[in-house]
Amino acid sequence: MKESNDSQLAWLKLGIQTLDTIGWRGLKIKELCQQLKVTKGSFYHWFKSKRDFEMQVLNYWKQRFTQGFIEQAEHGTNSREKLSLLGRQCIDGAINGNRLEFEINAWSFQDDEVKAFVFSVYEQRYRYLEKLLTDIYSNPTDVKKHSLILYSLVIGVDLFYRQLSQQELELIFSDYLI
Repeated sequence: MKESNDSQLAWLKLGIQTLDTIGWRGLKIKELCQQLKVTKGSFYHWFKSKRDFEMQVLNYWKQRFTQGFIEQAEHGTNSREKLSLLGRQCIDGAINGNRLEFEINAWSFQDDEVKAFVFSVYEQRYRYLEKLLTDIYSNPTDVKKHSLILYSLVIGVDLFYRQLSQQELELIFSDYLI
């Protein structure tokens, strides 16, 4: 069973890598098969269709970069520490300089099903931030303000005109790091 899960995982990882480097238009079965050195039959063993593959890649992205980030943050002992752990993960992701979030967001503007999925992920991320900030700030207006600021920072870092240095990123997020 592990071997089969590893094969499917290889497809999903390649899908994420392709999104990150080429974008959603690069998710072509023939080229992906060539990269993995497998036949199309292997692809259809794991996925019902190209659309099934695309949605599983998006689910893998959600698992790794939303649920995975939240699970790591939950190792904190209180909301401030959890927020700090989350901020560190965002900084680390920005330092690695991937374009995955940008490319997935661009894809969502071309495809309504992808847009709905991506929106649900963004909503989950925002609600988690809001939950943490509710424990930190007693005033609901402060909670909303800081939720909007933090989420805007994360998005802004992805769309910034140049890659920010670690020092710049830590400066931007400094109010939320401990």
